[in-house]
Amino acid sequence: MRKLFRRSALTVVCALSLTGCSLLPRSGPDDNDIKLLGNISSPEPEAPLAYELVPVNASNIAELAVARTAVPFDTFVDKGPQPIIRLGPGDIVSVTIFEAAPGGLFTPSTTAGARPGNFVDIPAQSVDENGNISIPFAGLVPAAGKTIPEVEAIVQDRLRNRAIEPQVVVALKEQHSTIVSVLGEVNSPGSLTLSQSGEKLLELIARAGGPKYPPNETWIILQRNGKRTRGLMSRVLADPKQNIYIRPRDQLYLQREIATFTAVGASGANGLFPFENEHITLSQAIGRAGGLLDTQANPAAVFIYRLEDRPFLEKIGVYIGRYDGQKIPTVYSVDMLDSTGLLLASSFQMREKDAIFVGNAKSVEFLKFLTVVNATASTQSNVIAAGRATRGGF
Repeated sequence: MRKLFRRSALTVVCALSLTGCSLLPRSGPDDNDIKLLGNISSPEPEAPLAYELVPVNASNIAELAVARTAVPFDTFVDKGPQPIIRLGPGDIVSVTIFEAAPGGLFTPSTTAGARPGNFVDIPAQSVDENGNISIPFAGLVPAAGKTIPEVEAIVQDRLRNRAIEPQVVVALKEQHSTIVSVLGEVNSPGSLTLSQSGEKLLELIARAGGPKYPPNETWIILQRNGKRTRGLMSRVLADPKQNIYIRPRDQLYLQREIATFTAVGASGANGLFPFENEHITLSQAIGRAGGLLDTQANPAAVFIYRLEDRPFLEKIGVYIGRYDGQKIPTVYSVDMLDSTGLLLASSFQMREKDAIFVGNAKSVEFLKFLTVVNATASTQSNVIAAGRATRGGF
């Protein structure tokens, strides 16, 4: 029985040695495998996905430290001038006509002081579906698409030869043609009318009660003339050029999206972690994930998995001619055992959907190996003891 025990234990040791300890539990790939397979072309369909291994060092950290947004965004920059608010169908206006003396077209002949002034108020009316308003003795006056001073000039010109030196004042009572919808994650969603002076993006959001969530978690979606633009609110706050003027019939929708990264391997905590700010460095991300485990992690084997932009890799001098498309599978490596590793990690900018993997120290793999051997030995001992008990002792 003792010989059987030794033979079984030896068999387990040999099996584990031949398989390179691949039967032992792991939280991810071996760091040697990552470095070996990186940059190797794999044309066979069944081969692993090819990726580019890029060490983070002094030559490329200047570019990797540039703060890029956690996720790509469109631009709200609009070079157009402040919009001129014009009348449109549905707007309600009032018209007042003044004459220079009594006895005119709209004011009867009266004794002085019988009237407070030589004017007449036309009842408020809406701009009809054809874009016109109706003025006595002036007929249908085109109003849609025109400013208030332009409508005043048209009415005044039509009455010039009929009234006594007419002066016309048009007042906007209710505005319905300049409606803007502000929906989604705002405190008071609904439809708002633009003021005659024009309003900017952040002003409209403020009028809708402001966003429900922090700016770095709030995306602004602008729909205008059948086109859709999307941007992070924190970027609009940081760049005044993106706080553009809103135009009639624009639609704003605020949506919450939290940028996240993943941490796996020998870090203090594994899982999905949010960006608490728009920008976060690798050292901050590792700290948020509980740091590196002293008893398990290999500080020289810290890897960041990312689908990197082709132009960016070309900019830092990585040859990517063998890849197609604009997104290149990339693994950045950082050696935290190096004296400059922490400085590099403190500058390296994380991106949305990045995955951090911290490899195990070699001693951890050896301890796992010993654990399996000890478990096998314990099992064999239990089998021997059970056999002896069955036979009634020695």
